[in-house]
Amino acid sequence: MCNGSSTRMSQGGSIAVLRPSREMREASPDQQDSEVRLLFSNGSRTLLGSAGTQVELQGWDETNKILQRRSWVVIHRDGDLNASEARPAIPFFSFDLGSRDACIMELPETLNLGVGDTGIIGRRVSVMTGSTRGPLTVAEGIIGWN
Repeated sequence: MCNGSSTRMSQGGSIAVLRPSREMREASPDQQDSEVRLLFSNGSRTLLGSAGTQVELQGWDETNKILQRRSWVVIHRDGDLNASEARPAIPFFSFDLGSRDACIMELPETLNLGVGDTGIIGRRVSVMTGSTRGPLTVAEGIIGWN
């Protein structure tokens, strides 16, 4: 991630590129190549007005059946995409995606967009939804620099 050079300019904040989970790829083959992006920023507070971290959801159109159900984001304490879902863990942070009328939301608190004990960089992040079997992971990725 940090090795080499790139012509891409940093946009600031943090980004997570999430891919559909194995269960979602099996259930919806048309979602195989889709991705969801979560963009986190603390710098532009003029859009929504208060002091929380701004999160923008990009990548899945609003007609997606999964996101029409109650969905939420979980930022895990680890950065292991191979972590077992059977292993219960207290999340680092989670928030509801709310209605899909808006793709930009503001969290009730400001997240540390850096590395370390209180930072979100390097942590695994999941989009979850409710199912008859309990919470279902829709997509998953790792948070990095944007």
